[in-house]
Amino acid sequence: MNLDVNPYAGSLEKQRNAVRSDESEYDLLTINGIFYPEMYVGGFLEPLKNIDPGFELNDQVYEFGGTPWFDSASGAIGKETGELLTVPINPNITLMFYRKDLYDKHGLDVPQTFADWEANAAMLQEKEGVLDVAQRAGRGTVSITWDFFPFIEGYGGSYFRDVAGGDYFVTINSEEGRTALETYVRMANELGPENTANLAQGDLIQLLVTGKVAHTVLPAAAWAQMDDPNKSAVIGKVGYAILPAAEGFTSTPSLGHWLGGIPKNLPDDHKAAALAFLSWFQKPETQIAYAELGGAPVSAAAYESDFAEKPENRYMRAMREGLPLAGAMWAILEGAELAAVMELGLNAAVAGEMSVTEALNSMAADLEEILAGAGYETGRLPDLE
Repeated sequence: MNLDVNPYAGSLEKQRNAVRSDESEYDLLTINGIFYPEMYVGGFLEPLKNIDPGFELNDQVYEFGGTPWFDSASGAIGKETGELLTVPINPNITLMFYRKDLYDKHGLDVPQTFADWEANAAMLQEKEGVLDVAQRAGRGTVSITWDFFPFIEGYGGSYFRDVAGGDYFVTINSEEGRTALETYVRMANELGPENTANLAQGDLIQLLVTGKVAHTVLPAAAWAQMDDPNKSAVIGKVGYAILPAAEGFTSTPSLGHWLGGIPKNLPDDHKAAALAFLSWFQKPETQIAYAELGGAPVSAAAYESDFAEKPENRYMRAMREGLPLAGAMWAILEGAELAAVMELGLNAAVAGEMSVTEALNSMAADLEEILAGAGYETGRLPDLE
């Protein structure tokens, strides 16, 4: 097996070129959870049952919001109507990272609601003199948009009416959206550092591993740095949990996973070989061995194994709870344009450049314009007063 290892953006460009050439130079693509719609909508991937009619996603592999399946007619994701185009290969979702040692010291329970979280954070700020919540609010490709998603979903709201069903009626400017953004902004300004509006992912990790903050929201993949003696001053002190939700609602971690897909522009024997690898990779015994070697598994078999119960693998318990709940922000080609609007509006709200209501109404109008211009049947909720 030959691996072509690239930075994030470089990998995307190489994959784009490969699927548009006469014959792909890659037999298997590692497709990020943000740009898989481009591969799906463009028709660049071979449906896996075309290669082997008997192939199925292993029943122990998490479904990642239905994203391995795509219905090209409706634009919906999910196995109910979609074709199986990919196999999950990396499970990145948002998790809450928190100082478990401080929780134990003060007898605190892991927060189940946003109100619990704010109360715990305020108490630790008073008792321990640490920053209590570091949130990503700086503008990026998909930065604050990804981190805010569990907040709006956790209050019973959504960016769009039904992403899984292909319904992109804009709902970000709902009352639930307003409550969620008010919470996000309040936590940032009252419990976070002064420069919250500029924080990127690397800043959050640095604040946590240097012991300067008690809570943050990060991709699950950041767990490896927490106990790294070369990087961390809080070895063994960080705990992991799914993000809270409002009373009566369920946590919805953001998906930032990776999917393995097979290009259409390959000889049949190469397609068969690539599918044989995916078939082997998704087996429970392979996934457990993969975890033991330091990989991030996509199968419940690994997260429910004895290996997951070891103290050094404590992040796996939060993943076991969060993976079945994770949701996709969108599944359309225009995702980058949608994200650009939300990055600007959400950041402006945290920075105090716009009120929460102004930011939500402005984003809703711009999102509707993008979607309508791209030919989607859309609309938006009335402006918030």
